[in-house]
Amino acid sequence: MKRQQSVTLAIICSVALAIIALKYLGGFWPFRVVNDQILNPIGSAFSQVGRSINSNFSIITRATELSKENKAQANEILALKNQLSSLKEVANENEELRNQLNFNERLKLDLTAARVVSSEGTSLRKYITIDRGKNSGLKEGMAVVSSGVLVGTVDKVEDFSSTVFLSSDPDFRIRAIGQDGRAQGIVRGQLGQGYLFEKITQAESIRKGELVISAGSGLIPKGIIIGEVESTTRSDNAVFQSAQLKPLVNLSSIEIVFVVTGLKQ
Repeated sequence: MKRQQSVTLAIICSVALAIIALKYLGGFWPFRVVNDQILNPIGSAFSQVGRSINSNFSIITRATELSKENKAQANEILALKNQLSSLKEVANENEELRNQLNFNERLKLDLTAARVVSSEGTSLRKYITIDRGKNSGLKEGMAVVSSGVLVGTVDKVEDFSSTVFLSSDPDFRIRAIGQDGRAQGIVRGQLGQGYLFEKITQAESIRKGELVISAGSGLIPKGIIIGEVESTTRSDNAVFQSAQLKPLVNLSSIEIVFVVTGLKQ
């Protein structure tokens, strides 16, 4: 036992002396080379990779946060656009109502407001469908106006909807009067060409810029504006003269109309 301890002690002392000798004689330089040229660069590389991973993770985290913020902002913008659109629609409807009230103050009519739910037809027949019908007291032949201007007559009535025969249809006919010269005749529709005011006797006066109004017939009261005289056609050899009328309402863009259900008592 003592012999083994002595051998172990001798080995430890020898190693210690060798280390001391290597230190003073410069024998550690190979280890420093390995440490400086291999171990340290590897450690630096791992450290740089770690920093890069942390940086990329921060970027991903920030990108996720920005994506959430952008989505929230997009939702806010969409909500604001919806509110703005609703306000514009209300403003447009209020303007239409104001125009209609001004018109109604002049003629004292009972009116029923209706929304246009569809616009259909063929090359020869034009009509719209509105969301009012028998339940609102509508009847076939009633006048339909927009901004105080005649746009057609009720053609077919269902319980909760009606079809409106547009004044631009070539088959549309209505008795009319020139508002200034009081010339009488018939107004008929012309697809894409306004209206034709015809069957006016040569003795009567009609001039450019004059308004033409309904003469009153059936369920259509007198005095509703139909159009404005754009030009006149007259021949000395003809029995009648005629006038081209300019529409005062764009029939393809109307959204709200008013059905004349009667006269105010």
